[in-house]
Amino acid sequence: MTTAVMAADEITVGVTLDRTTIGMDEQALLQVQVAGSVQNLPEPQLPTLPTFEIYSKGRSSNISIANGVVESSLIYRYLVIPRKAGKFPIDNISVVHNNKRYKGNMVMLTVLNRGSSASDDINDRSLDSKGDSKDYFLEAVVDKKDPYVNEQVTLTLKFYIAVQYYGSPELTEPTTTGFWTEVLGNKAPYYQSLNNRRYRLIERKYALFPTQTGELTIGRATIRATVAGKRRRSRDPFGSFNLDDFFGRGVEARASSQPLRINVKPIPQENRPADFTGTIGRFKIKAEADKRQVEVNEPVTVKFRISGTGNIKSVAEPVLSEMDEFRIYRASSSESVSQQNDKLGGTKVFEEVFIPRVPGDLVIPSVAFNYFDPDRDQYNKVATQPIQVTVTAPAGYSGSSGVPYSAPGLTIDSRAHDIRHIKAELGKMQATGHLPVFNYAYVLANFLPLVGLITTVLVRRRREKLAADTGRARARGAAKIAKKRLAQARALANLDSVGEFYVEIYRALTSYLADKLNISPHGLTTDTIRQELAERLTPEELIESYTGVITQCDYARFASAALTQSDIDRTLKQSEEVIIRIEGVKLA
Repeated sequence: MTTAVMAADEITVGVTLDRTTIGMDEQALLQVQVAGSVQNLPEPQLPTLPTFEIYSKGRSSNISIANGVVESSLIYRYLVIPRKAGKFPIDNISVVHNNKRYKGNMVMLTVLNRGSSASDDINDRSLDSKGDSKDYFLEAVVDKKDPYVNEQVTLTLKFYIAVQYYGSPELTEPTTTGFWTEVLGNKAPYYQSLNNRRYRLIERKYALFPTQTGELTIGRATIRATVAGKRRRSRDPFGSFNLDDFFGRGVEARASSQPLRINVKPIPQENRPADFTGTIGRFKIKAEADKRQVEVNEPVTVKFRISGTGNIKSVAEPVLSEMDEFRIYRASSSESVSQQNDKLGGTKVFEEVFIPRVPGDLVIPSVAFNYFDPDRDQYNKVATQPIQVTVTAPAGYSGSSGVPYSAPGLTIDSRAHDIRHIKAELGKMQATGHLPVFNYAYVLANFLPLVGLITTVLVRRRREKLAADTGRARARGAAKIAKKRLAQARALANLDSVGEFYVEIYRALTSYLADKLNISPHGLTTDTIRQELAERLTPEELIESYTGVITQCDYARFASAALTQSDIDRTLKQSEEVIIRIEGVKLA
């Protein structure tokens, strides 16, 4: 009898991994099962694992009745994210009950530097081929595999699922190194029959613009969903009763797409216009002036509006030729992005200021803009209409001398009406007092304007250089913008807004790095961030710290119910620290 009681009180702890080999950009699912006949099973205690980040994914319960003995079990699930490559043990997971510690078994997890080939087979019934009675699979397709550089490639991710699923599937975006990436959005789910099975399709589309020639690779995309599990039947009516099956929580499923290789062609050299700036697509240009009647030196603002289909962000300023009648200054530029039929396009506006030098009926000539049409394999030229401007002379203007008028109200007092004779002898000279060059007021009066002029020229040149170098301007303003985003995140740093908080932190970190490195923030993953920073000789420890915080944001949704206020405060502090540290590193 005593033996039976002791056996009934025993607690077992089982530790399992869904896979034993993963890559640095992948995760493993750790399950800890606590079983026994006690009424309240204790929660497992996890040791400190410095080589991994651990996030809770919840728990499930199971109750079984056999020979009148009731046994219950709890299964705790954790997401394991590696910090570095290697082979590491996960050990010393235990529970404490009635002052007695029960220890689980040890498991080993191997982390590879790159994606694990073994990961393609785990928990995935979908990667062999389309259809063929598969419950779910993920397919990646592109509309063209041999684009020109800067020509749009439309990438479509198609998630086919033929079984019931719960919640929203979680997508890990594909890596798109070598592309400027814009998300086109998700298509409304629809149904399609394939190999005599009816699938529900969920689509997500991207516009990819290759930034270099040669072979480029679009990496794997991975999608995770909770699908309905197949309930196992038991002949014993008093057998296993699974709460997961009763409430329909299902099991986690994972599907990955295959990598795609794209061969990017250079833009043809034949018939290339001399002022071609690399724009690809189909565009038109229009010029509008804010005024048609002005005085000399009164500015006329002309907006050059370029619109069409293509990478509108890469459209360069139209080339303006020098004009004797006008001084020309660049004012500003703006852009708006739009899409139609999965094609990205929009409008880009360049503002130029024309200041007339002389009066008369002046003409701002037609401005040409060249682009390459990839559909027709030819260069096209569009141009604006000439703009006529009537310029009048203000009061006090005199154009007889041929010297352009420079400022209103300025008159020239002609004191000499004839040529003075040359004096043949110097005559007697005598001192009239102290020389003015030894007077401090004289020195300051003459040198201060010179210093001011030099300072003005230097400041202006610096501003012009920053305006021309958008990458440098983005890098200089990156920290300021990130500071504002972190301030917004700080206002959300509470358990009631945990989702919004982590979204804001993620945006702050990715946008900051994109501005700092002059790259697109879209499609940035921990893998691409790690690669970009490594190429710029960033210390490995700093890379791990930066990507570690981003990973916390990526997977906060898995553990939102288990997060505490201290977790939120720690994430905010880490975010501020890594940005400060990146600011102190010179990114080559």
